[in-house]
Amino acid sequence: MRSPIDREGECGMRYPVKVLQFGEGVFLRGFIDWMVEKMNDRGGFGGSIAVVKPRPGAFPEAYARQDFRYTVSLKGILDGGRVESRERIGCIDRLVNPYDDFDAYLAEAANPDLVLVVSNTTESGIASSPSDRATDRPAPSFPGKLTQFLRARYEASGGKGLIIMPCELIENNGGALRDLVVSHAEAWYADPAFVSWLKEANTWLDSLVDRIVTGYVEAEREAIRDAEGFDDELCVVAEPYHFLALRGSASLESRLPFRASGLNVTWAEDISPYRELKVRLLNGSHTLMALCAPALGAAQVRDCLVMPDLMAALRQYQLGETIPTMAASKAECEAFLNSVLERFANPDLTHKLEGIAAKSVAKWEARVFPTVRSYASRHGRMPALGAFTLAALVDRYTRGPVPKDETPAIEWFANRTDAFEKDPGAAMAEALSDSGPWGGRAKVEGLSEETASRLVALREKGMKAALLEATADSKS
Repeated sequence: MRSPIDREGECGMRYPVKVLQFGEGVFLRGFIDWMVEKMNDRGGFGGSIAVVKPRPGAFPEAYARQDFRYTVSLKGILDGGRVESRERIGCIDRLVNPYDDFDAYLAEAANPDLVLVVSNTTESGIASSPSDRATDRPAPSFPGKLTQFLRARYEASGGKGLIIMPCELIENNGGALRDLVVSHAEAWYADPAFVSWLKEANTWLDSLVDRIVTGYVEAEREAIRDAEGFDDELCVVAEPYHFLALRGSASLESRLPFRASGLNVTWAEDISPYRELKVRLLNGSHTLMALCAPALGAAQVRDCLVMPDLMAALRQYQLGETIPTMAASKAECEAFLNSVLERFANPDLTHKLEGIAAKSVAKWEARVFPTVRSYASRHGRMPALGAFTLAALVDRYTRGPVPKDETPAIEWFANRTDAFEKDPGAAMAEALSDSGPWGGRAKVEGLSEETASRLVALREKGMKAALLEATADSKS
């Protein structure tokens, strides 16, 4: 682990740490860290990144072995032209593991050069944890850790606030994170001045991120090693397309020169139209495929595109259940959906369905439930495929293979495997109740009954026949 020194840029300048990043996953490496590299190269940002481990465990040893450098390989079609490039990313300065050295984590708060806090802890990360305590080292939840960090910042910086930009795919992510941090602060510190500072001195940005980043590919590692002699265990492969929408004033460009660096970034007072298109059409499609397609023999997103029954279901879900409930025009939605399917077909992306299926409990709520809720409100009945996707989730979590997820979600379903076999209606009602894994947030009249019915069909008839039945029912 390197000492906390400034990161040396490729031109020989030394860049101070200006970004604190919660999360070390492939998406942040292929999106935010790539953007910081662009801002250094083109926009005069002149900053590096300290990466914080949001969960227990060690960082990959490859970071130190590779001197914190890695490759982003961009492959695909952009604006009608073929793109295939490799870009070396060198803007990560150091790793910070609060589970190993909590004091070192808090010491980052005193950094006078710090500008931005960014995160991607998945949809389940921006949530309260009843076990959080101010005295924890660190608090278990991401909002708890951030509260502890901002308290240290408040005490050490003389009131200098930060820009806080979560990238998790939940609605109003900046505002939601702010509210959780404020709630922790009020409960923990009994300091109204600190609460006022959290609200007024810091800028909490709602964001919408869009880029398909598929992560590590062994063939790409071999190609980089053969071409450059660099054994890159941290390389990621991504599509050329990228987009970031931020709810806020473009005056923040003076501190975060995204657009000056040629990046596809939009500042707006309302980013909900961008979010709805992306989350419900792109991410919602991903979730349907990840929960249903493995049982049909698919391992990757592009496998799904040559499965007629699955694609018929996907198109019916989007065209018949989702798009009619969206704010944008039908033409705009269908054009976006078509562009999404073209991006899914990128032959250069190895986008594994099991990776997409991870943390499906939170993802289903964020990506599919808005369609279920809106469709039910409009039609007075359940959308067959929206409910079927939930049934497929329950089947995965109770019979396997269980996706990677938070322990409470996995254990909740594991403890009710027999209940879903004996009385799926009652078990589904409990799942959607306040004591279920969604905390009552996914309750809509009729959803438990419809999902239970789809679950029974799935288990009796198999994925293909049950999916075909749900697709036909969705059209009727």
